[in-house]
Amino acid sequence: MDLLESVTRACTRLAPGGWHSLLLRHGLDILAAPLATELIKPLTIDRSLPGFEDFSSAGNRAIESGQPSRSLLYHALASPEVTLDGAGQPLLWYPTPAEIEAVLDYVYGVNPPTLEDLQRKAEGAPLALVVFASEYRCAGDTVHGEHADLCFSRTGIARVGTAAARYDPQLRCFLPFVDDDVHGIRVMPVRYSAYIAMQHKGDATRFGPMDFRADVDADLDFWVPLHKLFDGTQCLAGLDLTLELDKYQINEKLRHIHLRHSGTGWGEPEISQPPFVITDGLADWAAHADFGLGLLLPQPKSRLVELAYHQGNPLSFQMPAGTAGMVHGRHKVLEDGSIEDLNDREGVAELVRQGGYPARHYLDGTADGWVQARCPALENVLPTVAAYSVIGAPDFFPLCSQRQLKRWANTEPALPSPDIWHARLEALSNVRYCANLSLKDQPFSPDDRGVTAIVALPREVGSTLSPSLQRPPVMRPSSLPDAAAGIFGPGWEVGWVRQQSEDGTWLDCLSGYQMASPFTEDVRICAALGSYWPGVAPDSARTFEPRGSLHTIIPLTDQEIGQTDDPAWDNQRGPRLVQEQQTKDVFVQYDAYEYTDYTRVALDGHFSLQLTGNTTLLDYEDRVLSMHRVYNALGIGNDKPLRNTWPLLSFTLVQRPNPELDTAQQETGLQLNGWVHRYQLYERGSDPTPDINFKLRNVKILHLATLLVSAEAILVKHDESPWQDASESL
Repeated sequence: MDLLESVTRACTRLAPGGWHSLLLRHGLDILAAPLATELIKPLTIDRSLPGFEDFSSAGNRAIESGQPSRSLLYHALASPEVTLDGAGQPLLWYPTPAEIEAVLDYVYGVNPPTLEDLQRKAEGAPLALVVFASEYRCAGDTVHGEHADLCFSRTGIARVGTAAARYDPQLRCFLPFVDDDVHGIRVMPVRYSAYIAMQHKGDATRFGPMDFRADVDADLDFWVPLHKLFDGTQCLAGLDLTLELDKYQINEKLRHIHLRHSGTGWGEPEISQPPFVITDGLADWAAHADFGLGLLLPQPKSRLVELAYHQGNPLSFQMPAGTAGMVHGRHKVLEDGSIEDLNDREGVAELVRQGGYPARHYLDGTADGWVQARCPALENVLPTVAAYSVIGAPDFFPLCSQRQLKRWANTEPALPSPDIWHARLEALSNVRYCANLSLKDQPFSPDDRGVTAIVALPREVGSTLSPSLQRPPVMRPSSLPDAAAGIFGPGWEVGWVRQQSEDGTWLDCLSGYQMASPFTEDVRICAALGSYWPGVAPDSARTFEPRGSLHTIIPLTDQEIGQTDDPAWDNQRGPRLVQEQQTKDVFVQYDAYEYTDYTRVALDGHFSLQLTGNTTLLDYEDRVLSMHRVYNALGIGNDKPLRNTWPLLSFTLVQRPNPELDTAQQETGLQLNGWVHRYQLYERGSDPTPDINFKLRNVKILHLATLLVSAEAILVKHDESPWQDASESL
């Protein structure tokens, strides 16, 4: 179909839904004939209209050739902030992803350049056919922070799930929620596109990368998109293009378990075959016409974790010793083939650490790989450069970005240091490692360390920067690596490994196989360590008995951890109060961390992100900061061991009217405005294990403190004492 015809159809469909009146406010008539002339005429942009405040100040046409951010029609259709018609009423319907892509293609095809034009634009820099994951974002989340723009990365992050993908037209993105199933988690896709791109050293003022580091990025090579490619004669002058995207994903975590550990009962050639290595059934290109081209969809599974089968039989292996929690081995296979759940044995952690017994293997749908473009008309002219394709674990806080959280922590004056987490907070977009160099048909170079960086389209030479727009970020999930975790040990979306290059040099490389098997083993450890990694993760430290110097960083509500009738995010039962009948001492009773099994939770289909998933970034920040202020109010400060002596028992979001809040305000003479968090912490005594059940831990309460926290004040009540201003009680 002709590009203009596709755009015309989209405009005609959308016009009655409020789009005609909205765009007329800028002088654009999307029902005009001929539409081609209307789309390139100068307009008077009304940037006071909601959603157009961050439209590029240089934009004054519906379509600006080769400039998506300066094309009003593209901005209107692609921006999640454009939701009202010309009269300020909600738009009745929204563009499909395919319609948004059609307008983007028209931006690049309205005046198609020649290959020579692009070479001149690159000013002698190398050109290639490069695949990018991309998103159109509001100003605050772009590389430059100046106006709404496209953001590009050669790494895309898709996510596993138990239900098909769901597109939210108003937000212009996919969401992971299943409305009628609290335990359902939708797969999250990622869109890939091919561009002719130039290779250039990092340039903070021209294209980035995002969060530019002069000491590193100025000396690294980055691929920077110049011109989007698509089928037909309207993409590049004088050429008729046929474009295809090839993909390859691999889950080889089981294989690498047997490479790392001896005596498991398996070796070559079996471990290089399914199910030790899986390349089929992980992800497919979306076939639905409304989704458009290049959308990679992970394949939904009935469960996030599944039993592995080998030649039709359940797969077992000899559990190696010392796996450090990276391998699930709690389901022992008995001689008759039945399964013993070692969680029912006292001292299960030591049993698993020692290994030496047959256990069941489990699979998940995570993977890494590549996406590469093929274009016969250009194959003898330009080299091809692949994107790194990651299929990661579910995101239990999909509305919160790792980079956004780090920026807040670095600038929040109330925090003594941005390093308040148990591990260093980092976004994958700031990691400068190679992509996995052991993939099939290896498309990556050891010198290519900018694969996870986020870049912008190059700024025109001679253009100047405008002041950054200080606008709150739009709360929606992202498939780019600034919403993903950086590299730790192993990580959350992807791990890292040291790989040896052909010349013997050791390189730091991204790697999917370095993650725990299945991914639920990572989730269990990281969450219970107080959101240890990546930061934007559930914090289940208070769900389990106090251990070491661990303490809560990002408090989950009583509802989110199962202290009420709501489904806990991890299907665990939160702490509860019990009283010893003879002494009348009050204890907090916990389900012991040692006997938790998140792989079993996944097998039973009991993970949930219905509650945590609706936490906005601002909510998340408020929780982190109020928890920090509570520790200060109790005189604990940043002393980690001391914080551990005051575990968090309860955390709720106060709903008004609230009798306790009313009493606290009356007794102190202070008014708490806005949101109010209610905390209960206790000074703990000994923590014996009850004789009646080795899976429980009772911790004695020495003192109980209740705190009501707002943005401006903290009220505290110690045991049965009256409420006080927290500053007076210290």
